[in-house]
Amino acid sequence: MPKLTVERLLAGLGFGSRKESRALVRMGVVKIADREIEDPFEELDVRPETIEVNGEEVPTTETLYVMLNKPLGYECSHAPRDHESVFALIPERFLAMGINAVGRLDAESTGLLLLSNQGEFVHRIESPRKGKDKTYIATLARPFDDAQKAKLLAGVMLNQEPEPLAAHSVKALGELEVEISIGEGRYHQVRRMFAAVGNHVETLRRVSIGGITLDPSLEPGKWRFLTDAEVASL
Repeated sequence: MPKLTVERLLAGLGFGSRKESRALVRMGVVKIADREIEDPFEELDVRPETIEVNGEEVPTTETLYVMLNKPLGYECSHAPRDHESVFALIPERFLAMGINAVGRLDAESTGLLLLSNQGEFVHRIESPRKGKDKTYIATLARPFDDAQKAKLLAGVMLNQEPEPLAAHSVKALGELEVEISIGEGRYHQVRRMFAAVGNHVETLRRVSIGGITLDPSLEPGKWRFLTDAEVASL
């Protein structure tokens, strides 16, 4: 196995090709433990926890698990059609590292979005068989009542779905505000489920996935790495 060099480390962290990584070192903008690196081919006996590039302290993990507070009007796509991409909200180097959205939120929905470059992690969260509930807060156009709640819990038929889809839990937070948890992640599923019981979703915010809850300190458009405990919970 090739020795870990500074240029290989930078390239693996998405800072460009190995040639581009060598150029960064020669520009004098790369430091490890406050020491400026002069030789891009310098071998590292131990992978440092962080590396400084252009004044930014960057964790050296190549495994990405990210929480983003998705704002209104962004598409969860690398090739958005009508709005800006959520990938514009994270460091560009993450794209070179193969990051993808774990499930999606439509442009009109906000809240918790997970991103990762680990295919097995993405599959585990997206799969309805794994039992990872997704919880949303919906603001409705019309008052919510017990009859609508009963139908959502029993299961409703949606167009182009082979069988009824049922909410795992439903809790009224007010006359027009409802917390709902589902196990799947079908196209516009929550909006379609409320429409099937005679209501309409005005706003929709995802607040949790499995054991991970949206960090209340994250403002819309901001992100952070998941903690080890959060990753383990999934």
